[in-house]
Amino acid sequence: MYEALPGSENEDSLMNVKVEDPTWEQAYHSQEGSSHTQELCRLRFRQFCYQEAHGPREALFQLRELCHQWLRPEMHTKEQILELLVLEQFLTILPKELQAWMQMYRLQSGEEAVTVLENLATGHGDTEQQMLVKTGEETDQAFAPEEWPRLSLAQSNVCGNSTQEDISLMKQDSFEELEQGVKTSGIPNRDCAPIIPYSTAVPIEKTVSNLNTLKDRHPPRDSWARMHIASLQYAAGDITRKGRKKDKARVSELLQGLAFSDDSDVEEDNEPEVQPVQKKLKVSSVPEKTWTKRDIKPNFPSWSALDSGLLNLKSEKLNPVELFELFFDDETFNLIVNETNNYASQKNVNLEVTVQEMRCVFGVLLWSGFVRRPRRGMYWEISDADQNLVRDAIRRDRFELIFSYLHFADNSHLDQKDKFSKLRPLIKQMNKNFLLYAPLEEYYCFDKSMCECFDSDQFLNGKSLRIGYKIWCGTTTQGYLVWFEPYQEDSTMEADKDLDLGLGGNLVMNFADVLLERGQYPYHLCFDSFFTSVKLMSALKKKGVRATGSIRDNRTDKCPLMTAENMKKMKRGYFDFRVEENDEIILCRWHGDGIISLCSNAVGIEPVSEISCVADGVEIPQISQPSIVKLYEECRKGVAKMDQIISKYRVRLKSKKWYSILVSYMVDVAMNNAWHLHRICNPGSSLDLLDFRRCVAHFYLGHNVNLSD
Repeated sequence: MYEALPGSENEDSLMNVKVEDPTWEQAYHSQEGSSHTQELCRLRFRQFCYQEAHGPREALFQLRELCHQWLRPEMHTKEQILELLVLEQFLTILPKELQAWMQMYRLQSGEEAVTVLENLATGHGDTEQQMLVKTGEETDQAFAPEEWPRLSLAQSNVCGNSTQEDISLMKQDSFEELEQGVKTSGIPNRDCAPIIPYSTAVPIEKTVSNLNTLKDRHPPRDSWARMHIASLQYAAGDITRKGRKKDKARVSELLQGLAFSDDSDVEEDNEPEVQPVQKKLKVSSVPEKTWTKRDIKPNFPSWSALDSGLLNLKSEKLNPVELFELFFDDETFNLIVNETNNYASQKNVNLEVTVQEMRCVFGVLLWSGFVRRPRRGMYWEISDADQNLVRDAIRRDRFELIFSYLHFADNSHLDQKDKFSKLRPLIKQMNKNFLLYAPLEEYYCFDKSMCECFDSDQFLNGKSLRIGYKIWCGTTTQGYLVWFEPYQEDSTMEADKDLDLGLGGNLVMNFADVLLERGQYPYHLCFDSFFTSVKLMSALKKKGVRATGSIRDNRTDKCPLMTAENMKKMKRGYFDFRVEENDEIILCRWHGDGIISLCSNAVGIEPVSEISCVADGVEIPQISQPSIVKLYEECRKGVAKMDQIISKYRVRLKSKKWYSILVSYMVDVAMNNAWHLHRICNPGSSLDLLDFRRCVAHFYLGHNVNLSD
C-alpha cells in the first residue's frame, strides 16, 4: 500500500512511500488521540487492495493491523466500537440534503444523530445562517492548520460527501505551514486535512476548476491535492459494497479533471470539463405485489378427464408378470443385453448373454428382496424349502460374470456433463414407460426420495433413508411413480432462465411439462416448502396447472400475514390469509398441530371444515381447518407412500459398480408401479405385495407358475 508524496529533488515527480515506513509509525504514535489520524486509518482500511500484499496471509495481517489502528480496541470498549460502526453507516445512508446539515455537528453516537435529525424535522435545528461558511478573518482562522476542527470519525465520513470549492480560498501561509510539515516529517501532515462544512452542494465541474486554479498557484502541492480528493471521494463511497471497482472509477474520473502538468491556462480552458458520473437506476420489471384479505377466486376448469388407458388395462386382465413387463418390456431388456455384451467385448470378454439369461438375473434380484442372505453366494449354498430355485435357474459363476458386466450405455458416447450418463438410456426408457401407463388423475405429489447408498455424500433429513442418492420424484397421491430424476449439482435439465425459479422451481416446471404431454388437463400439484414460491405458482398458473404447497417465510413476497410467533398465542384453528390481486394467489397461515404456511393458485379458505387434533398428548376437538390445509394434508404424501412400499422388499444384491444401487431402485419402483396397477385392475381379489413379487420372481427363475391364479 503506497501514498504518492512530493519528491525531494524534483517537485513535479512523485515518489512512493511504503506504509511500514518508521516515519509514519512515529507520526501515528505521536498523535494517537487525533480524530484525523483515526479517520486516515479508517480510509486506509477501507481502501486496502489484495494486490498490495504478497499473499493471502500478508493481506489478512495488514487488514487486521489497519482495523486495529482505526478502531483502537485497547482504548475503546465493544459498545464504543459498535457505536462507531453503526454511526458511520447511518450517516452514509442519509440523503445528501440531510448530510449537508449533519456535517456541522460533532456527533459521537447514533442517538445524537437521531436527536439532531428530529430537531431539524421539527424546526428546532440550527438556522441556515448558522451553517454559512465563515468569511474574512473567520475564514483565515478556520483554515489555520492548528485551528482546524477535529471532527469525529463518522463526521469525517459525511464531510467527505461535500465538495471542495472553498479550498481555493485557502491562504498561502496555510499551505506553507502544510508544506513545511511535509518536508519535516517526510510525509504529509495527515492530521491537518481540511474538512470544511458547507450548507449547499457544488457541482463537480466547479470543484475541479477551483482545484486546477489552486494547482497553478501552488504546483508543489499536487500530491496533497491528489491524496485529499481521493480520501474524500472514498470517504463518500459505499463502504458496505463488496466490490471497489465503482469507487475506483469515481476517483479516477474526478482526478482526470486535475491537470497536474505545466500546461498553460489557455490549454486548460480548451480541455473539456469533467461531467459527473450519472448512476443508472436499477428498475425492477416485477410489479409490486398487492395483498388483500379475501378468499381466492380461481378460474381453472373443473376436472373431467376419462382414463381410457386404465380402462383398457382392466379389460385385458393382465397377470403380475405382464404388469411388471409394462415397464421392463422387451425394448428395455434388449437395451440392457446389447449394452452389456458391448461392454464385455470392449473388455475382451466373450459374454454373449441372452434376454432369457438377463430375465433370470433379474429374477435373482427380485428374489433377494424377500429372501435375505448375509452373502450373495449363500443363495446357491443354503438348503431350505426353495433350495433348488436359484441353483437350478442359473449357475453361480455365470450369474457373477453377467452381474459384473451389467451395463446400460456405451462408454464411448457418454455426456461428461451428466453425472448419470451411464444410466441415462435406462432412466429415459423407464420414465417413458412409467408415464405411458400412469393412472390419469387430478392430484399429484412432487417431493424428494432417497436411494440408500452409504458411499454417497448426499444427506436428506426427515427420511427413513438419510444417506444415499437423492432422487426427485413425481407420484400420484397413492404412490405410483410417474417421473423421476437423480439429483446432481449441475442439472442437465433445461429451464426458462427468464423465470428465475431456482432448482426446486425448475424441477416442478419440468414435472408439469411431463404431465402436460398426456394432454392439457388442469392437474393439481402438491409439494413442500423446498419448491414453493409465489413466482412458481404464477408460472404454473400460466401453464394451466394448479398447485398448492407449503412456503417459507422468506418467499412470501412481503405478504402481511400474522407472524408465527403471534399466531402461537392464538387458539388452535386460527388462521390468517391474503390474496395477491394481480396473479390471484393465496397465502394462508394456520395454527393446528403446529404453525404451517401454505400457498396456492387454485384452492382457498372455503369451505372451512371442523377437525380434531392432538396437542401435547391431549385431543382437541372441533378446530377450524381451511380447505387449502385439508387438500395439502391429503395430497402431499404420495412420495412417502411410495418409499414405504419400496422399503418392505428392497433388492439386496449389490455389485462393485457405483450405479448398481440405482438399478436396484428402478427394479423396486417398477415392481411398486406394477402392484399399484394390479390393485386398481383387481380391487376385490388383488395379491399383497409379497405374493405379487414372489410370482414374478418365480416366473423369471424359470419355474412354471400358474399365473391365472
